[in-house]
Amino acid sequence: MKLTIIGAGAIGGTIGAHMFRAGHDITLCDADVEYVAAIKKNGLRIEGPVNEFTVEIPAITPDELPDSIDHAIVAVKSLHSASAAALLRDRLSPDGYVLTVQNGLTADALIDAVGADRVISSFVNFGADVMGPGRVMQGNIGTFRIGEIRGGLVTQRVRDLADALPYAEATDNVLGYLWGKEVYGAMMWAGAVSDLPIAETLARDAYKPLMVALAEEVLAQAPVKVESFDGFVPDDLYNSLDRLAEFNRKSAKSHSGIYRDLMIRKRKTEVDEVHKDFQGPIFDRVVEMIHDIEQGRRTCEVKNLDELAAFVATRVA
Repeated sequence: MKLTIIGAGAIGGTIGAHMFRAGHDITLCDADVEYVAAIKKNGLRIEGPVNEFTVEIPAITPDELPDSIDHAIVAVKSLHSASAAALLRDRLSPDGYVLTVQNGLTADALIDAVGADRVISSFVNFGADVMGPGRVMQGNIGTFRIGEIRGGLVTQRVRDLADALPYAEATDNVLGYLWGKEVYGAMMWAGAVSDLPIAETLARDAYKPLMVALAEEVLAQAPVKVESFDGFVPDDLYNSLDRLAEFNRKSAKSHSGIYRDLMIRKRKTEVDEVHKDFQGPIFDRVVEMIHDIEQGRRTCEVKNLDELAAFVATRVA
């Protein structure tokens, strides 16, 4: 399979490295000039407990993209979806397609650029972090599902992608998985306002009412049947917390990418894009806190999580 991956960071880099090592024709494209230069010079290094290897994989910046692309994967942060879509608008071949492996419900920007029939979606739940130029740490293996956005059938192109991509399986309800990720993701957003590891925020009894209430808030807005994955079961939210905590304890990725954006990389998060997908009094409060941290009015600490827990307790009372 020949693919151009737009966004060669944690998820895009991991996927690209595994595919390239398996014999596929992969080109990585990233806007970070230093990151691309490091890959060109030393290859892309995958580190961590899952596997360790380096691939001498082609890497380019957006200005080096060819005029025509048949198949692409978009793996940029959701706030950069429009920029990635613009790169493909006049490049994607008439019979080509693009797969989004982003967080959230991000397909609209791509659909606007290339048309609904040329966009495929996916749900990705393995953890990875960029550790430096040309270095990605893959923390674990998690659920990876690929499907047509309209659902209801598994097409040949979805089967082809599932066969080629690491850990991937085809599904006829990818939106159900994506809404499951929105629920789980809402809990990750809440946890990221503290400095606790993911597993701790999910397992501590003091925060379980907060996490369940937040999950229920998002679930109530899901327009499709929400799927289970990696310990998350939509009909068993309370017990899902311990299962998800155990799933995260087994990962070398202790903190969410949200936390790393806030405290390590010091960059804007995807929270405003996620907030477009769903709203509610609890998540709205989380978003306010994330904005406060982004703008220096707060830092990531446990008292923020305690404040959210008290807010939920007051609402329940």
